[in-house]
Amino acid sequence: MLTLADVIEALTSTHPPMAEKVITEAAIDSRQVIPGSMFVAIPGEHVDGHNFVADAFQRGASFALIQHGIPGSFQTLELVKGQSPNLQIDLDAPLCLQVENTLCALQQIAHFWRRKLDLRVIGITGSVGKSTTKEVIAEVLDQRYRTLKSPGNMNNEIGLPLTILRLGRGYERAVLEMGFYVPGEIAFLCDIALPEIGVVTNIGTVHAERAGTQEDIFRGKSELIQALPANGVAVLNQDDPWVRKMAKLTRARVFFYGLDPAADLWADEVEGLGLEGIRFCLHYQHETLHVSVPMIGQHSVHTALRAASVGLVDGLTWQ
Repeated sequence: MLTLADVIEALTSTHPPMAEKVITEAAIDSRQVIPGSMFVAIPGEHVDGHNFVADAFQRGASFALIQHGIPGSFQTLELVKGQSPNLQIDLDAPLCLQVENTLCALQQIAHFWRRKLDLRVIGITGSVGKSTTKEVIAEVLDQRYRTLKSPGNMNNEIGLPLTILRLGRGYERAVLEMGFYVPGEIAFLCDIALPEIGVVTNIGTVHAERAGTQEDIFRGKSELIQALPANGVAVLNQDDPWVRKMAKLTRARVFFYGLDPAADLWADEVEGLGLEGIRFCLHYQHETLHVSVPMIGQHSVHTALRAASVGLVDGLTWQ
């Protein structure tokens, strides 16, 4: 589990051996604080998280990451890179950790902690279908591996680091959504998370008012595929011409899924069963599997294909 010593090492490059108090998870909303967690006070446009530090401590937080003074007489430890902090304090009492920028510090801690963990990360991006795909992939992988998935739509520069800090050493897989609004955003998230498998659902014009043209969205989503290592796998939608183009942008192995027999894993004989879901045939390496899944709508075939693709490239058998 993440400890205070890990946080201090991530931010100062010094490892205090006595600061082994475990941090259960991190939170930016004091209402979501659980005992033993670290509250990250992020100043926003309308609300400043520093105003809720006392509430976080009252709800059981052990530590608070702050960037300026707060009301109340709480112990405060200033963390400066290259300097070993003075730990002649009561580590059983609420403690504020003061840094220059709390959001940057959160990201830096997640970057540090990810590299301490021996696990495989599956990154998911696309214009639509990310959340459902994440849920089904996590359910598939959880049959063999202890798997954590990003909760809700925590897919940005705040949500992804918070999810990383929930990972303990017992986890073997993490399934993380990655959203895109500005160039470089997914590349930044990949630098924190180090995905080995990247899944792209599709390229549309959802949020085009913020993300730009379809070409802009293509380039932004491609950052996931470009970040994969040579021994990784890019799981791409054969049926989407924009996603197909990404195959030329990665050094990783490419695995196509879709309704096209040219794909590595493909489906046909799709039949809607109403509220009972859908039925179809999966084809992979000259084998066929008849499948019924309790998901509604023809688009759910692609969701199932993505999950099956990840399972197959990650070592699971057909069954």
